[in-house]
Amino acid sequence: MLQFPIPPICKIMAESLLLPLVRGVAGKAADALVETVTRMCGLDDDRRTLERHLLAVECKLANAEEMSETNGYVKSWMKELKSVAYEADDVLDDFQYEALRRQSKIGKSTTHKVLGYITRQSPLLFRFEMSRKLKNVLEKINKLVEEMNKFGLENSVHRGKRQNPCRQ
Repeated sequence: MLQFPIPPICKIMAESLLLPLVRGVAGKAADALVETVTRMCGLDDDRRTLERHLLAVECKLANAEEMSETNGYVKSWMKELKSVAYEADDVLDDFQYEALRRQSKIGKSTTHKVLGYITRQSPLLFRFEMSRKLKNVLEKINKLVEEMNKFGLENSVHRGKRQNPCRQ
C-alpha cells in the first residue's frame, strides 16, 4: 500500500482546529442547561472551574500552536489537550442530555418518579457517575494548565497589543 506524506498545510489546519474545539467546550460548560443540572447535582463549582481553565487555555492556545511547530513537548501537550477537550465535551453532553430528560419528565406521575430512583436512570446514580467523570476531566485539565504555565506562553490578547507599536 502506498503512503503519501501529509502536506505541512494539512498538519497546521488540523492543529488550528483545536482553538474552536476548546472555545466550543468552554461555551458548553457555560450553557444554562449544563449549569442547571450541575447545580442540582452539587457539581457547579467543578463546572465553573472547568470553564475557567478552558478559557485560560484558550487565551494561550494561539501561542502554543506557534511553539508546537518547533517544540515537540508543546505539540504533545496539544494532542493531550485535544483528547481531554473531547472527553470534557462528552461529559458536558451527558449533563445536557440529563437536563432535557428531566424536562421531558415534568408532569409524569409520582409512581414514575419513584421508580426513576430505582432504575438505571436514577438521579442518584447519575450524580455519582457524573461526579466521578467531571472530577476526572478536571484533574486532567488542571495538569495541562500547570504544564501550560511552565511553557511561558503569552496570552493572545497581550501579543496583539505588543505588535501595535511596531506597526506604527
